[in-house]
Amino acid sequence: MSEPTACDRTLPRSEPSCYCSRCDLLVGLDGFHVVDVSEHAGVVRVVVESPAALTGCTSCGVVASSHGRRDVKLIDVPCFGRPVRLAWRKRTWRCAEDECPARSFTEQHDDLTGPRALLTVRACWWAINQLRREHASVAGLARQLGTTWRTVWRSIKPLLELMDADPTRFENVTSLGVDEHVVRHEALLFRMEVRDLHRLVVVAAG
Repeated sequence: MSEPTACDRTLPRSEPSCYCSRCDLLVGLDGFHVVDVSEHAGVVRVVVESPAALTGCTSCGVVASSHGRRDVKLIDVPCFGRPVRLAWRKRTWRCAEDECPARSFTEQHDDLTGPRALLTVRACWWAINQLRREHASVAGLARQLGTTWRTVWRSIKPLLELMDADPTRFENVTSLGVDEHVVRHEALLFRMEVRDLHRLVVVAAG
C-alpha cells in the first residue's frame, strides 16, 4: 500500500509525539489533545489534556512546577448517535515560592467547562440550540446525552437566564412570529388535558 491509513501516532516522526492530529480534529476542542478513546456499554469515553507549557503561579507569578493531574469527568455532545463522556486530565501545579500563599493550583479553561460543571460548555449550547431550533424536549436531550433531566436543566438554566436578562437580545428584530406547528401541537395537548380532566370529574361524580 503506497499511502498509510493508520493513526498518526503509528507513523514515524523526526520528533515523536503522543498526540494524533486526526483525533484532535475529530473531537474539535481547541487547546486540547486527545490521549485516548474507548467505548463501553454504548458510551464513548474521550480522554483529553492540554499540552505541557511553562505556567506561572496565579498568585505571585513565579514559574510553577508540575504537581500531577486530576481527572474531571464531563458530559459532552453525542458522537455518531452515542453519548460521550469526556475525561479531562486537569493539570495541577505547585508554586516554588515558599512565601506564596497559593501553594498549589489547577488549570482552568472556561471555554471547556466551568467550576463544578457536569456538562461541557459546547454540550450546554448544543442542548439550548436543540430546544430553540429543533423543538426538542429536555427529557429527549437527556436521553441523547445519556444523563438525567435534572442534570441537563441545571446546566443550561444559568445560560438561559443570562440570555433572558440581555437587553440587546431584540436588537435588529423587526417582527415577531409564532411557529404554526408548535401552536397546533400545544393546542392539541391542551384539549387532551381538558378532555382527560373532564373524564376524571365525571367518574368522580358518578
